[in-house]
Amino acid sequence: MNYFITLALAVITSFSAAINAEANKIDPVFLSSLVNNIKETAGLPSGTAVAVVYKDKLIYRGDFGYQDIENQVAVSSNTQFYIASTTKPFTALNYLLDAKKESDIASLTLSQMFPSIQIKGRNDVTAKHLLTHTASINNLPLVLSTAYSGQHSPKTLAGLVNELSVNSKEPVGEFKYTNVGYNIYSVFSDRFFDQSWQKKLEHQIFQPTGMLNTSAKRSAFKTQEFIAKPYSLKNLNRQASLYLEKQDETMHAAGGMFATSSDLAKFLTIQLNQGMLDDKQVFPSDIIELSQQRQVTTDKKYLDFKRDGYAWGWYTGNYKNHRMLHHFGGFAGAHAHLSFMPEQGIGLVVLNNEDFLSSRLTSLIADYVYGALLGEANVEEQVTERAKQLKAKLASLDQMLAKERDKISRRKWNLSLALDAYVGEYKHPLLGTVLVNKNDNERFDIQWGVMHSGSTGMNDKDKIRVELEPTSGSVIQFNVSDKVDSLTYAGIAFIKTK
Repeated sequence: MNYFITLALAVITSFSAAINAEANKIDPVFLSSLVNNIKETAGLPSGTAVAVVYKDKLIYRGDFGYQDIENQVAVSSNTQFYIASTTKPFTALNYLLDAKKESDIASLTLSQMFPSIQIKGRNDVTAKHLLTHTASINNLPLVLSTAYSGQHSPKTLAGLVNELSVNSKEPVGEFKYTNVGYNIYSVFSDRFFDQSWQKKLEHQIFQPTGMLNTSAKRSAFKTQEFIAKPYSLKNLNRQASLYLEKQDETMHAAGGMFATSSDLAKFLTIQLNQGMLDDKQVFPSDIIELSQQRQVTTDKKYLDFKRDGYAWGWYTGNYKNHRMLHHFGGFAGAHAHLSFMPEQGIGLVVLNNEDFLSSRLTSLIADYVYGALLGEANVEEQVTERAKQLKAKLASLDQMLAKERDKISRRKWNLSLALDAYVGEYKHPLLGTVLVNKNDNERFDIQWGVMHSGSTGMNDKDKIRVELEPTSGSVIQFNVSDKVDSLTYAGIAFIKTK
């Protein structure tokens, strides 16, 4: 079947009813051709949704590809994409709204939030440090539990914060991007307000904004038919969705929302209009202004996007010589983009249900949309040339991936003991249970919470390679004496209990 014949018919491109000069600067035919040609070259008709805001109007919205390739369900205005770390601006805004009403939470220190915390030298850390990535705290077990395994409870999450938080090497106040601060703050917030961060987002942000197709809980949707399935260009079978789909237990305050492009366009409209939407003051203007103010400096770059600092959930930096705020999100089978230029009144949403090609495709979309609205000369020619270069790189991708898979397959299986000695349950008091089972291929199947994977060799004694996160390899080390005592994954030891 030629997916792209159907794909061409499935593309939906729509403008707002108000025709104006700004809308006319975007050529829907050019943008459609750009997106679909790259998808066709890649051989993967995964979904992309684009929404463009100018001042207080949605001036363009386009849907491309499929939310479900197997069943040929095209992306539509109802498609709900997982937006990963693009959740952070919402969590940060939620905190600022809380702090306006409950001013005491702004001055609370980490030791006051968590009286039993064992970390040293971080007593003066506040919520601001946690939410601007300046707390200088590492806690990989907390990140893995909330984003990947889903094996947690309020009690174990508090235990992870209290017992496994460690100092990062940076001084407090220096920027280091991580999920940890947002995860720690949400554990405190849930207890302090006696209400989950998900419910607070719903009541304080989604409902007032009219984001009716957005939720921080997958189970909150009455129907699952509009949720985009995850895909990856790196997947051996590109037309098959990845097994690891976000569930309630892996939605977290640093990356835990499903949303439509139209709903996110409303959020950007509010950002561009001092808290107003449809002539209504949804959020206080001073809170929106504060949320966009840079709180810490940095000197970073991601693809085309320079980053000179971080506000409340937003990176700051110039793009095409104009001030931009943005945040992106990535996870297995997902890539999301939110950006806006306050002074130019331009906002852009790009959502994808694919994780490898999509960041590069999104950069081209942004190049074209912002270039067109800013009146950039020869923007179509510039973007066309960049697309040509991307398609040339895609031509060699299969060879590169085949070489990588061949390298992985050549690694030897090297165990000290018989396979049956490794089979069993491995437990951590705060992170749950890893199950190791023997499969029909005389190899191991691994399961940790919602994650599972087969295994291959690693040459080294008692090490195996797994892909608990799809298309991304990691190592499990079995720790062996005269028997298998434990396994180590991501530096975390799980004790063999049976």
